[in-house]
Amino acid sequence: MFLDLSNEAQNVDAASLRRVERIGFELPVRCKHGVVRSTVMLKDLTPYGARIDGLDKQRIGEPLTLFIPGLHAKTAYVVWSEPMSSGLEFDHPLHQSVFETLVSDFAIGHHRKAARRPVRRAA
Repeated sequence: MFLDLSNEAQNVDAASLRRVERIGFELPVRCKHGVVRSTVMLKDLTPYGARIDGLDKQRIGEPLTLFIPGLHAKTAYVVWSEPMSSGLEFDHPLHQSVFETLVSDFAIGHHRKAARRPVRRAA
């Protein structure tokens, strides 16, 4: 099998390779990495992972624990890292209803409106 490494193949849009769309957040969350606890900014979220800002460059594969409001501690592993920004993959994906609730409660404005559930009114 021949692997095409031409410029066209190298310029594939990374977003088109994602499993699901990233949802934008601006949510401070607590994070534990090793014995160090800190506050980081949750910048985007999918059921499978997240991007956080606020930590020095992390080692690929390093486990972190995120404390997201309304959830038990969530273990994730670093899949990419740059200075002050890291991409994480959760050890277990978020349940769809949990993910939808987080989007509804904490996502950046335009995503919150799209995810909002219908209001039930009492008779």
